[in-house]
Amino acid sequence: MDMYAAYAGAAYNISDTWNCGYECEHPGTEDTHVEYRWDAPLITSDGYIARNPSRKIIIVAFRGSAEAGDWIEDFTGNPVQWPETIADSIVVLGFLSGYLVSSSSVVQHTAKLAAQYPDHGISAVGHSLGGARAAMFVADISIKHPQLLPRVQLYTYGQAKVGNPAFAAYMNGLGMPIYRVVNRGDIAPHLPYNNSRIVHFGTEVWITANNKTVVCQSNDYSLCSESLPPAAFNIRDHSTYPGL
Repeated sequence: MDMYAAYAGAAYNISDTWNCGYECEHPGTEDTHVEYRWDAPLITSDGYIARNPSRKIIIVAFRGSAEAGDWIEDFTGNPVQWPETIADSIVVLGFLSGYLVSSSSVVQHTAKLAAQYPDHGISAVGHSLGGARAAMFVADISIKHPQLLPRVQLYTYGQAKVGNPAFAAYMNGLGMPIYRVVNRGDIAPHLPYNNSRIVHFGTEVWITANNKTVVCQSNDYSLCSESLPPAAFNIRDHSTYPGL
C-alpha cells in the first residue's frame, strides 16, 4: 500500500522526470519513468502517467487537494448523471468537472501505453480529490476499453464518497482490486456527510489510531472508520497517510 501512496503523493510535485523528493525515492518506485503529464490550472486538474518496467506497472496518478480551491471542489456535492452507460448512476459534480477536462487525453495515453506494454498492469492512484478522480478514470476506461479491465487496479487515500449506490454497484461489480485507504479519523472519506445518496465502494483499509489495520469489504464498513464518532473526525489525519 505504501508504494502506491508514494505514487499518489508524487502527483503533488512531479516534473517531466522521476525526481520529486521523498515519494520518488520510496522503495519500489526507483525505476519509474514519467510518460505523460497534464495540468489544467483553471480547474485544478493535474497528474501524470508513468511506467515502472521493473514491476511491470503503468501508473495513472491524479493530484489531490493542495489548495483552498481544491477543497471547494471536494465539497461540491451536487449530483450529476455520469457515466451515461450506467443506468441511474450519479456522481459528485465537483469531482467530475475536474476529471472531464483531462479525461480524453488521459484515457488515450493510458490505452496507448497498455498496447505498447501488454505485460504491464495498470494502477490508478490518488489522494483526496485525486482519489475520487482516479475512481472516475477506472469507470471511464472500463467502458471505453473493457479489454484492459483485467489489468486494472485502484488505490486511493483519503477519498471522499464519489457516487450513488448505482455507481458504487457498478464499481464493485467490475471484479478488480479496489483498495480505499482511510487514515485514522480523516474526515474526507466521510464526506458528503449524512448523505445516503452518495456512498463508498471497494475494500476499505482503515489505519487505526493504534496503527493497526482493519479491512472491511463493500457490504459492511461498520467495523472500519465508520465506527468512529463524528467528534473523532479531523483534517490533520488527511495529510499524514503512510507513504505520502
